Amino acid sequence: MKTENPQTQREVYLLSVIRGERQGAGASLLRGALSGLAWVYTGGLKLYLLPYQVGLRKQAKLPCPVISIGNLTVGGTGKTPMTQYVCEFLQARSLRVCVLSRGYRGANEHGVAVVSTPKRVELDAAAAGDEAHLLAQMLPGVPVLVGKDRRKSGALACAQFQPQVIVLDDGMQFYQLHRDLEIVLIDAQRPFDNGWTFPRGLLREPPSHLRRAGCVVITNADRIAPERVERLKALIRQWTGSKPLFTAQYAIRALRALDRSGDQTPAWLSGRRVASFCALGNPAGFEEQIERAGGMLVHRARFPDHHAPTMGELNAVIEAACAAHAEAILVSEKDAVKLPPIGRPLPFYALTARLTVDDETAFFARILQTLG
Repeated sequence: MKTENPQTQREVYLLSVIRGERQGAGASLLRGALSGLAWVYTGGLKLYLLPYQVGLRKQAKLPCPVISIGNLTVGGTGKTPMTQYVCEFLQARSLRVCVLSRGYRGANEHGVAVVSTPKRVELDAAAAGDEAHLLAQMLPGVPVLVGKDRRKSGALACAQFQPQVIVLDDGMQFYQLHRDLEIVLIDAQRPFDNGWTFPRGLLREPPSHLRRAGCVVITNADRIAPERVERLKALIRQWTGSKPLFTAQYAIRALRALDRSGDQTPAWLSGRRVASFCALGNPAGFEEQIERAGGMLVHRARFPDHHAPTMGELNAVIEAACAAHAEAILVSEKDAVKLPPIGRPLPFYALTARLTVDDETAFFARILQTLG
C-alpha cells in the first residue's frame, strides 16, 4: 500500500514518461517537447559558463579554502550525509569549519541568515530549510549559514566566525564562488538517470562536466554488482582521467525515537511490520534501506522532496499504517525536523544512517592536500 499526494503523482507520471516507461502518442509527444527544452537548457548553460571558462568573468574568492559537495542530478545522492562526514573529519583535526547551505524552501533562502553558532541552533526548519536545520543539529560546534548567494553567506561566515575552511552543501551548481576542491557524488544505482539534462531527464549538467571535479565518490556502491561498479568507474574516468575516484555506502546506525518510546537498534527492524514516510529526492533508496535491514514495509508514504507535511497528511499516513497493522512509522532524519507535534498511536522513529567512504585514508588525504 502506498500514499502519494497529487504533486507526487504528477512527478511519478512525468518520471515514467521521460524514462520511456509510458508508451502512446501522448507520452511520445511530451518526450519530444521535453527533448527540445533540454537542448535549450544545455545550450543556455554552456553560454552561461563560457565567460568563466575564457576568463572574462571571475569567481569570487573567500579568504579560506572552500570545499564543495555536490552532484550532477536532481534528487538525493547523499550530499547532506557527505557534508556531515567531511565536517566531522575537519572538526577532529581541530579546524574551525563553517557550512554554507542554500536553505532551500526556508524563509531565508533568498537572504542570508545564521542557522547555528558554535554554541546553539538559532533557526528552526521553517526558517532555515530542512537540510540546513538538520546539518545544524548533526554538527554541534559548526556554524551553519543559509542563503542562495554563497558569496554573501560566505562573507558573513568569514566576518563572524573566522573559519579555516568552508564546506558548501550542494554547491556544484553555484558557479560564482571559487572552490578549492569539488567533491562530486554519483549514485551507483542511477548514475546519470536517462542521460538527458533537465527537463527531459534529471541531469543538472551533462556528464562531461565531471571534468570540474577534484574527486568523485560513487555512493550506494554496495547496492549493485561489483562488475557494474567497475564499468561505472571506467565510464567516469573518461571525463575525470586520473583524478581520485572513491566508493561509499550507507549503514543504519540507530532508530531515534521521536516520542518517549525509546531508541532502537537496527536489529529491532528484523521481521517487523513498519510503515515509511518520506519527502526525499530518492524515496526508493530510503525504503530499500529499511528492507535491507529486515523491515517489512506494509505502507509507503511518499511526498515531494522538501515537502512539509500538514496535520491532515500525517493523520492519513497514521490511519493507513494502523490499517496495515504496522508496529511503527519510520521517517528520514530530514523529514523528522519538519514533523509537527501530534498525538501518535504508533511510535515514530527517525532512521539515522551513516555514510562511509571505503578508502577513508586516501579520501581524507585528498582533503588535507587541498588545505595545504
